[in-house]
Amino acid sequence: MNLKPLSRAVLTAALATGLSATSAWAVTPVPATSPTTAKPTAEKPSVKGEPSKPTGTPAAGTQASTAQGTQAQGQDAQAQAQGPRPEIEVAFVLDTTGSMGGLLEGAKQKIFSIASRIAKGKPTPHLKVALVAYRDQGDDYVTKRFDLSDDMDAMFAELRKLDANGGGDFPEHVGRGLGEAVSLLKWSQDREVMKVIFLVGDAPPAQREAAWDFKLWSKRAKERHIVVNTVRCGSDPTTEESWRYVAKLTDGTFDSIDASGGMVAVATPYDAELSRVNAELASKTLYGGREEARAMNVARAEATKGMAAEAVADRISYMKKSRGAGMSAPRAAAVSSAPAAVAGGVDLLEEPAALDKLKDDELPQELKGLKKEEQAAKVKQLAAERRALEEKVAKLAAERDQWLTKNAPAREDAFDANVMRSVKAQAAKFGVAY
Repeated sequence: MNLKPLSRAVLTAALATGLSATSAWAVTPVPATSPTTAKPTAEKPSVKGEPSKPTGTPAAGTQASTAQGTQAQGQDAQAQAQGPRPEIEVAFVLDTTGSMGGLLEGAKQKIFSIASRIAKGKPTPHLKVALVAYRDQGDDYVTKRFDLSDDMDAMFAELRKLDANGGGDFPEHVGRGLGEAVSLLKWSQDREVMKVIFLVGDAPPAQREAAWDFKLWSKRAKERHIVVNTVRCGSDPTTEESWRYVAKLTDGTFDSIDASGGMVAVATPYDAELSRVNAELASKTLYGGREEARAMNVARAEATKGMAAEAVADRISYMKKSRGAGMSAPRAAAVSSAPAAVAGGVDLLEEPAALDKLKDDELPQELKGLKKEEQAAKVKQLAAERRALEEKVAKLAAERDQWLTKNAPAREDAFDANVMRSVKAQAAKFGVAY
């Protein structure tokens, strides 16, 4: 990647857009001297957490609406009684040298598509995704890591910052990319959690320091019950040999695709309106909390404005599926698709009761100087406007999906199709059906 210096203002915006309170890129720079052969120290994986459960209660109203709310509660309770959601952890280990530009740009558009399709499993899985970008010694960086997280908005922002650059000497530091994914990402220790790496690249592993030997970390992945699915871009036979080795060793899959990843953007009659409504939706925010937290959350919402229509539709689908898991159909349809508040901030349109607990300096600018009843009225108004826009954008996204199914079926040789074939087959072993 050809990183350019950022001004203070741009750097602040970039960090605010991309980083959640708990995750960020970790960069492995090019070492100034020859590395030692000591084995890297692995971080202790995080312990499997409890899945989130819906907490909403039905609004008070007429006898009919109360009955509907009671019925919805019963459906929610029935869904929760089926047990905790299965968990899937997926890490993409991507070659980001110059020759991978086509696939990398396609992946930026398709990552929400992949997440959305994974979320369609029954029962709906709780998905965490990580990224490890790798190049080689002599490039601007050797690796960059974004740890496992269910904050897809933050992950998308980091993926979008990547570009393809460097390389040129063909073999790349695949061993370090794979090794860091296996040893430094915070994988669950629970054997019931599905753990998968997708290794994607067009060049074979370079022979570098012994601590990051490709075959060593292939074996470590097997020991840690991490499946490695490999996707070779292009047709290099030496890359195929290494990719097949780790896939066979870890019970993964091997696929080969063209250098662009087979990902072609398709224009639809719904794109312009979907983009317009989504941009309007992104502006409907009221965040409380510390000034830094408010700025970060506003920037995260603003980042969704510039998404391509395809990414918008896939993101909406993913948010509805993942956040509505375990809820009755009416409640699942009503969940917000707004970026989750991070860094101690609070989304007042989702949690209006929090308004009473905020200090004056924690109020968003739009509410400062208003009386309490005026603040509450403003929150209520914007919340209603956002709900209406969310319903509209969800309807447009669904209509777009239906149009694509009829007029432009997805290519079966594309990167995202390859990923889903592997996920479907392997998820069945963990009780998730597609």
